[in-house]
Amino acid sequence: MNLEEGLILTFFYGLGSAILISELFLPAHGLLGIVGVGMLGYGVYRTFLISEAAGLAGLALLAVGLPVGLVVSVRCWHRTPVGRRISPPNPALREEDRLPVQQMLALIGRRGRSLTPLRPVGTCEFDGRRVECKAEHGAIGAGEPVEAVRLADRTLCVRAVPPEAPRPDA
Repeated sequence: MNLEEGLILTFFYGLGSAILISELFLPAHGLLGIVGVGMLGYGVYRTFLISEAAGLAGLALLAVGLPVGLVVSVRCWHRTPVGRRISPPNPALREEDRLPVQQMLALIGRRGRSLTPLRPVGTCEFDGRRVECKAEHGAIGAGEPVEAVRLADRTLCVRAVPPEAPRPDA
C-alpha cells in the first residue's frame, strides 16, 4: 500500500465517521447516517482492493464499531442540543402535585371517563376531578367510560367499561 492509497482510505473512514457523529447533532432524519455508512462501506471496499486480510480486519472493526456506536449514541443522544430540544426531561412530580392516597383509595370502584388516551398513562375525570391514571390492560381511548380498580404505586389503575346494552323491556 502506498501513501496515496493510505490517505484515500483515511479520508473515507474519517469522513464516514465524522458524518455519523454529526448525525447526533444535526436533525437530518437519518440521511447523514446513510451517507456515513455508505462512506465507511466504500472505505471497506477500497481496503479489500488493497488486501483481503486488511479488508477483513476493516470489516470486523466496523461490524463491532457500528453497533457499539449506535448503542452509545442512543444512550447519549438526549444530552445533545437537538436531543434536549426534542425530548426535554420529564417534570418531577412533588407530593403536593398528587392526590392524597386516602382520596385516591376512595375512587376505587367508581366510574368516570378518560379525558386523554391512556397508553397506558393518561388523565381521567372522576366526579369533576382530573386524576392521573394508568390503563390496567392495553390502551383506552379518550372520552371512554372507565372504572377505577386498584391503586398501584400511587397511580390509579382503571379499566374500560363496556357500553351497557339496551334493555329489552325499555
